[in-house]
Amino acid sequence: MNKKSLIALVLIFSMLINTFSAYGNEDVEYIKAKATVLKVTTEQQGEVMIQHVEARILEGIYEGNTVDFSHKLIKGSPYNIALEKNMKIYVQLAMNNGKLENISFRDISREGYITILFALFFILIILFGGFTGLRSFIALGITAFCILKIFMPMIIKGYGFIITTILVCSIIIIVSFILISGFSKKSFTAIAGTIGGTILSGVLALYFGNLIQLTGISDDTIQMLVTHTELDIDYRGLLYSGITIGVLGAVMDVSMTITSVICEIKKANSKARISTLFLSGLSVGRDIMATMTNTLILAYAGTSLPLLFFFTLSNMPIVDLINSQFLATEILRSLSGSIGLILTIPITSFIAAINS
Repeated sequence: MNKKSLIALVLIFSMLINTFSAYGNEDVEYIKAKATVLKVTTEQQGEVMIQHVEARILEGIYEGNTVDFSHKLIKGSPYNIALEKNMKIYVQLAMNNGKLENISFRDISREGYITILFALFFILIILFGGFTGLRSFIALGITAFCILKIFMPMIIKGYGFIITTILVCSIIIIVSFILISGFSKKSFTAIAGTIGGTILSGVLALYFGNLIQLTGISDDTIQMLVTHTELDIDYRGLLYSGITIGVLGAVMDVSMTITSVICEIKKANSKARISTLFLSGLSVGRDIMATMTNTLILAYAGTSLPLLFFFTLSNMPIVDLINSQFLATEILRSLSGSIGLILTIPITSFIAAINS
């Protein structure tokens, strides 16, 4: 172990000791408060940079008060954030029997910039999409509502993952397409094609996931959920639900595109045969298939880049890589989603051809 790693390890260990010691004291109460940085001075102590920060509390019982605290910049930790003057931050106030005992940096205040980004997204979707864009935005809100207020509460209450996922995905699909295209043949055709492709993707994930004995507990987030909560759920079922919900947007896109093309062909030529419409749908599907499957795989790979770097630098054999729980999970996620996407093309083409 080199000198830098040893120093970082000692600092992290000391922070953990302080944390557990504080939590062992039942009289200590922790309060999060927003603050603005007034002054920062930096000093080098060996291999570690320490910032001495002066900040003004912006909320709570200490609003308006100026406080001082030290902030260690530990390379490789989530708190390796250099504080600057006028930066909005959150600090943690440790209260012992009503008295302020300790102050520490907790995190950056990010909600302002996220709000600006969200507002930019909303303005652009309305500007370029008009009323259709507004309906798409409403559909997005309904999707978030379904996941947060229907899916998660049902799982917490003990409902099965399969029935809950089917229910939530069906609501999202039906409401989204009706909002975007109204009550029409086109909407119901796209709904049927999307449900077909999504269910097939979920079935593939379920079948092969059971064959390769995935536990669903493959990353730090899931392990934190297991360790720090009393939630008793089927984590393998959570994995399959995540795969199914994750592919839903791409399948909806493919299904609506193919349905719209076939409907337009039928409108231009009312005598077009079912076989002609079906083949036209397949032709369009081939053009979008490569980019959409690539989109899925790149999206999943993007979230796994740190681990991919680790595997690459560790020179692990390819067999060991594939057999690792995490990578096997991502491969299952990518391939089952892509296969479901591909199968959506003939399903939607057939339904659109006979219903147009």
